Amino acid sequence: MTELNTAPSTANTLDRWLGLMSSLPLALIVVLTFLDVFARYLISSPIRGSLEIIQYAMALSIFAALPLVTRHRGHVTVSLIDSALSASVMRWKTVVCDLISLLALVLISWRLWVYAGESVEQNTQTIVLALPQGPLVYVLALFAVLTSLLVALELARQLGAQGAPR
Repeated sequence: MTELNTAPSTANTLDRWLGLMSSLPLALIVVLTFLDVFARYLISSPIRGSLEIIQYAMALSIFAALPLVTRHRGHVTVSLIDSALSASVMRWKTVVCDLISLLALVLISWRLWVYAGESVEQNTQTIVLALPQGPLVYVLALFAVLTSLLVALELARQLGAQGAPR
């Protein structure tokens, strides 16, 4: 989503924060994988629980990047018919696609929040390190909610700034 109705410094701060939140888990994955392989081959002792930590970091990285990618319209798209559509039909197509995305993101956010609550209630943990799942899923839900808000703001901008697409 090109630009929100926020000051450029706010948008840049959000981008930097989301970039950091998605890159730190990736850096952890790289370092942990290197150390795990190194320990496995050099001293025949892998790092205990490394797979669980990598799984958590991967989930965090994906969901932290979701609002950033969404805000910049960086998702993979297929545009088989876009060149045949008029500008006004393209605007409507964009609004409809964003509305569908918003509905899907709200559903994902809701289900993640419910699952997080169930995980906390049942004290769901990983097998090796006994890491609690609930807090992670709550964080994933919050990133999904943030993405939903960004899509909603973009929809409001599209519909409000130029009126309904013509």
